[in-house]
Amino acid sequence: MLAVALSVAAQERESSTMLGISGVAQWDTYLSNERYHGGGLTLASQISRPTHWMQRRLYVQHLTQGNLAIAEPRSDKHKTINGFFHWQVAWLYHFLGSKESGSKERGWELNAGGGVQTRLGFVYNTLGGNNPASARAAVNIIASGQARYHFGLWHKPFTAALQADVPLTGLFFTPDYGQSYYEIFSLGHYSHNVQMANPFRAFQANMLLTLDCRLKARTALRVGYQGQFMQSKANGLKTQDFYHNVLVGFVRYM
Repeated sequence: MLAVALSVAAQERESSTMLGISGVAQWDTYLSNERYHGGGLTLASQISRPTHWMQRRLYVQHLTQGNLAIAEPRSDKHKTINGFFHWQVAWLYHFLGSKESGSKERGWELNAGGGVQTRLGFVYNTLGGNNPASARAAVNIIASGQARYHFGLWHKPFTAALQADVPLTGLFFTPDYGQSYYEIFSLGHYSHNVQMANPFRAFQANMLLTLDCRLKARTALRVGYQGQFMQSKANGLKTQDFYHNVLVGFVRYM
C-alpha cells in the first residue's frame, strides 16, 4: 500500500510554502572592504507538476523566493540591509524510478534538466557616503538535478530530496569601480555594466535539502536546509552573498 501511495503521489502536482531563518555572510567592495555577518528571514514557494510531454516524464518546477537580512561587521558601528528576490523555472526529466500509478516503487527517483533563473536585489549600507547602496541583477541559464528517496517510517510515508541548481551562463549587472549609480542611470555613462556570467567570474549555486512527512492524503510537513552561494568579480569589484536557510513548511498535493 505504501508503494502504491508513493507512486500515485509522484504523479501529483506538489505545491509547498516554506518559511525560514537565514544566516548571511555578505561582502561588497563597492560599499566597503569589510565583511558582514548577520541573519534574517526567507519565504519560499515551490511548485512541481507533470507535463504531457515525453509520456509525462517531463516535469516543470517553479521556485519563487524572497530574502531580507541585516548584517554587521566586526566593528559593530553600522549595518547592511540586504533584500533579494529569486525566481526560476526548470524542466526536469524523470530518469530513474517509476512514475506510473500502481507500479512497484523502488525508493529512488532521479530527475535532471535545465531552466532559467533570475535574481534581483539590493544591499544598503547604513554608514552612508556617496554610494550607500549596491544593486544586484542577473538572469541565467541553469543546470538542475534532483535526487529523491521514498521510504516508510512509523507507518507514514517519507520523502527525502536533494536538489542542486547551478547557472551555466547568463548576464549580470555591476557598476564600475568608483562609478556612481547617478552616472549610470541619470547621465547614461555606460562602463561595461552588463557582463557575461560564467561559473568562473560570477559563480552561483542553490542547494535544497528537504524531508517530507506525509500527514494526510493531501498534506505533508516539510523541514529542510537551503544553501545559496553567489559571488562575482568584475569591473574591479568583488561581491559575495552567502545564505544558509533553515526551512519549515507544508506541502499540498493536488
